[in-house]
Amino acid sequence: MKSMYKFNIGFMAIAGLCTAFVSCKNEEFADVSEAQFPERVEFVYPDEIKSLIYTDELGNSNLPMLAGETVKLGYEIYPENVTFKDVTWTSSNESVATVSNEGEVKAIEGDGTTFSVIQLAPVAAYSGSGIYKTLKVVVSNTMVQAESVNISSESLEVYAGETLQLTASILPETSTYKTVKWTSSDESIATVDANGLVTGIVNDKVNADVTITATTLDGSNVTGSIELTVKQIVQPQEITIDQTYSVENNYLFAIADKKVELDFTTVPAECTLSLIEWKSSDETIATVENGVVTFNQSGIFGDVTITATCPETGNSSEIKLHLEEGLIRELFKDENNITWSDAKQNGNNSSTSTEWHDGYVTVTTYNQNATNQRADFKCWESKTWIHAGKYPLLAIRWEDVLYKYADEGITKRQINLDTSGTCNGAKYSGNVGGSNNKWLHAYECSDGTYVYVYDFSSQTFATGGLLPNNSIAEFTTFQFKYADISPISHQLTYNVYWVQTFKELSDIERYIESEGLTFEKTK
Repeated sequence: MKSMYKFNIGFMAIAGLCTAFVSCKNEEFADVSEAQFPERVEFVYPDEIKSLIYTDELGNSNLPMLAGETVKLGYEIYPENVTFKDVTWTSSNESVATVSNEGEVKAIEGDGTTFSVIQLAPVAAYSGSGIYKTLKVVVSNTMVQAESVNISSESLEVYAGETLQLTASILPETSTYKTVKWTSSDESIATVDANGLVTGIVNDKVNADVTITATTLDGSNVTGSIELTVKQIVQPQEITIDQTYSVENNYLFAIADKKVELDFTTVPAECTLSLIEWKSSDETIATVENGVVTFNQSGIFGDVTITATCPETGNSSEIKLHLEEGLIRELFKDENNITWSDAKQNGNNSSTSTEWHDGYVTVTTYNQNATNQRADFKCWESKTWIHAGKYPLLAIRWEDVLYKYADEGITKRQINLDTSGTCNGAKYSGNVGGSNNKWLHAYECSDGTYVYVYDFSSQTFATGGLLPNNSIAEFTTFQFKYADISPISHQLTYNVYWVQTFKELSDIERYIESEGLTFEKTK
């Protein structure tokens, strides 16, 4: 380690000399009070190493070097009229890298992780001032070349006049050089700077494709590429929202739908969609962003009007949506939003599971004991909202294992609708109907499935009795217990096709027929 120049001693010496000269009235020397001390210092890197320097996760500047290499660093002190321009150079670990008084760094030895911190500081402000710069020199005895380059980006599109940051990752992580050279396949479409910042260029194409390439700097010529689309900013003149989901077309949303992406057309067709201004008439019911409507999950129901406006022309379009209280509609059409699935039970070296298919799910049971299987089916929403006056009927279409596996000797299964919730401050919980297998109506469908129907307008809860028909009830537990499937010693599966609420039995029957099925009412 080089000896450290102490500011207090140096400054006192300078000040003493200046005082002595002033006392002799020698006008060739300025008063020390007029001296301009350094305020900051910066490295000046030679061109050949600028592209090799990278910033680590702690924000430090790093320079990789091979053992035996040398590089001459320069510096600048600010302000330009600084009185004291001398600097001191130090190395934190001279067994890894040394630095001369002239700023020449020499790599001595290292394994690719060992480093020395080169510090540059003004002599006149060296001790305790906080005015310095550092460069972390990472030394490798041998070159580890890159094998691949991966480019990541938050988007594959950028608008003309805007920027997009790309990041290159070099593998293996032990590669000596961590930086790349960035190039664009067409700089009339997009440019890219030394740090991977892409800028879209105004051109005569609404959508123009460009390839950005990152090339390693270790001589291996390993590259990675990404294709981007540069979009021109085109003001929308007109917009028309498709009315499929409008309440005026009798479409109702269930709260578990959570969100919907509205369909719309614009003039011109290839305009900049992000310029369209979207607004919700009641954000307690639903919010909207870029045409995607998100419904509240707090139990606030009713109408909400979504409006889209073209800012340049003022032309707009709107749609009225309705979030219906008491409506449950799980059709298993969205793999990313399955609101009902198995209740996650396990035992005797087995566990339940749910496999999604477009339009139904398959539930696997677990070994309840040596002769019984079980797999409850549960609503996983934080709350299930029931309105016994508007939608009194809860129906599920599924396979009944009692009949599906009759040829395997199954003679028993117990199904009950288990709940826990409140309505108008009163508690309602336990089995609907009071005990097992208490659905009020049943349909056998032509495909071998069954529809079991519970009626909240006439069936009581084990605790609380009958739900009022003029209020919304909030349930934190809502599930079908499907247990005591026996006698059988191995896991089974059953399919569930939908869970919904209806106003009348005739609505259920029409829905079954809409699926292309016939049915027989068995209860």
